[in-house]
Amino acid sequence: MYRPPKAVVALITAGLLYLVVLWAPGRAMNSQMAPQTGFLSVPDLETGLENAHKFSTADAFLPHLQAVVQQTPDVTMAEAKSTCNWLAPKEVNFQYDDKTEWAAQDRSDEELNLRRLSWHKFIEHSLLPYEEYKDRFEDNGRGIIIVAGNQKSMKRVRVLLRALTRLGCELPIELHYWASEMTEESKKEVSTLWPRMYFNDLADNSKQNIVKTNHDQLYINYQLKTAAMVNSRFAEPLMLDSDNIPVIDPETLYESSVYKEFGTLFWPDIARTRPNNPMWSITNTKCRMDEYEQESGQLLIDKRRFFYHMQLAAWFNSDEYYNGFLLGDKDMFRFAWHALKTKYGSPSKWLTSVGTLSPDGYYCGHSFAQHHPDGRVAFLHGGLVKTMPKEVMRWEREKSGGIFQVYKRSEFDERHIVNVNVSIKWDTANLVQSEYLSQSGKEMQSCTDMHDVQPRPLDEIVPLFEHTYEEIGGYWLLDS
Repeated sequence: MYRPPKAVVALITAGLLYLVVLWAPGRAMNSQMAPQTGFLSVPDLETGLENAHKFSTADAFLPHLQAVVQQTPDVTMAEAKSTCNWLAPKEVNFQYDDKTEWAAQDRSDEELNLRRLSWHKFIEHSLLPYEEYKDRFEDNGRGIIIVAGNQKSMKRVRVLLRALTRLGCELPIELHYWASEMTEESKKEVSTLWPRMYFNDLADNSKQNIVKTNHDQLYINYQLKTAAMVNSRFAEPLMLDSDNIPVIDPETLYESSVYKEFGTLFWPDIARTRPNNPMWSITNTKCRMDEYEQESGQLLIDKRRFFYHMQLAAWFNSDEYYNGFLLGDKDMFRFAWHALKTKYGSPSKWLTSVGTLSPDGYYCGHSFAQHHPDGRVAFLHGGLVKTMPKEVMRWEREKSGGIFQVYKRSEFDERHIVNVNVSIKWDTANLVQSEYLSQSGKEMQSCTDMHDVQPRPLDEIVPLFEHTYEEIGGYWLLDS
């Protein structure tokens, strides 16, 4: 009688045990969470990868998450970077330059595997169960959240609130802050500007905050934004940066076909992720040439569906290791969705650069025009306005009609696979020699530029915005 080798017996036994575990009804991902259906088989996983974003509740994702952790093939560094082959990589605007340690020398597959196992362990054993926390936000519907608190950010919040008022927006607003940086007096004052205003102290370690976070006094605290999204009282939080100005009522985003299908809206940034960025391999994702990094000056997520995805994003953002590859909160969301093999929704249009044009033709982009899924400009996110020296701002306002003059939009803004010659530069325009700038010392402004695109009048896409900016108090810096 034939006896198979012990190795074969062991392999068959292990396979049978795996199938029993895989199909065991009611098997929990951890002691607190039990999926509602059996786990997906390997063939079904392939179908699930295409349609996972359509699950209607967070707990409906549990079988999918377990299948992702157990069945997704590991992607090595070589495999991850093999799918991005730009003809002129030196002309691609990557977030980190090629002298960055991990960009110059690939991280080992051994290291990446350990990190992959780490987030797998988090998914299997440390997720907070939706059923236990859903009552905190499920009945509160839609709303805007803003992370702010210090004096300058609160001045920007007031500008944002005036813009929303002009648009007739009626969404409630929740301000997230850290400890004593927001005073009771400040709360009372800003509450007079909005009929439904709520506050949440992210430093509060009580049950009010689902995800605990920390605060570093020396650096930008991007981790507060991922924590705010999870901790918000709203089931469908729309996060806006304090320097972001809506130009159409943001409530219309909820009715867009993209959001209705995907339950998310992520907006693109100006840079791309390097092919050998360790996060591709760690999340078992091959580099994508048709994908820009994520820009989180605006972010919309249905927490009822993606409660677990948001926890993974917050977990990534709480670890300095991942912050060495990704610039804060923004791409933590994108790679959490990649890790969990779930598509996210995004406008078809790439961002448009908005800025100033000096008398000698020097363009300086200081804001991103981000688009509604229907193609209209929805936001003007002034991420680099804060780098503009006061004297430059005054000169532009008094001599050039304001800082919102022109825009640059790529002809390939809906073909993301096409590389655009874009970068961040320093403002070296002739106006630096003006009587105003001579008083500003050596301050220089950061600018974006699409070098092969000709600037056009901003009124073509956002009529009279400079007038609006004046009206809502955008030039508060000059009055302080």
